[in-house]
Amino acid sequence: MKINYLLLSLCFIVSCNSKPDMEEVSKLNGFWEIQKAETPYEEKTYTMNQTVDYIQIEDSTGFRKKVQPSYLGNYQSSQNREYFTVKDYEESLVLEYRSDYDTWTETLLNLEEDQFVVKNEQNFIYTYKRHEPQSIDFDEE
Repeated sequence: MKINYLLLSLCFIVSCNSKPDMEEVSKLNGFWEIQKAETPYEEKTYTMNQTVDYIQIEDSTGFRKKVQPSYLGNYQSSQNREYFTVKDYEESLVLEYRSDYDTWTETLLNLEEDQFVVKNEQNFIYTYKRHEPQSIDFDEE
């Protein structure tokens, strides 16, 4: 009985302390939409988004930009990009952003194929889900 309890406790500790691997950051490639924002004061859930984030990363560098999806399946975008570098610190993976106007960081808390979670310097937590394009079939009656 004590061994089972010890093994269960060890599994819990390992799972709580695990961080995303540097090898997994390529999962960030693609289109993402915000699902939830948590601040120390409130939580907001997003059900529909007019813009989504496009992320492109290679090795440990990449960029993020806002795009607007259309019902025809394409995206409109500005030329603005937020460039970032992924840093592998002992306890976490950190996205270090830089733009013409500012620098900031986000800690990658969770990274899966269809969802990721980051926390910024103000302790705001953002949950993103992979964007599923919506289209209208004009041939349907």
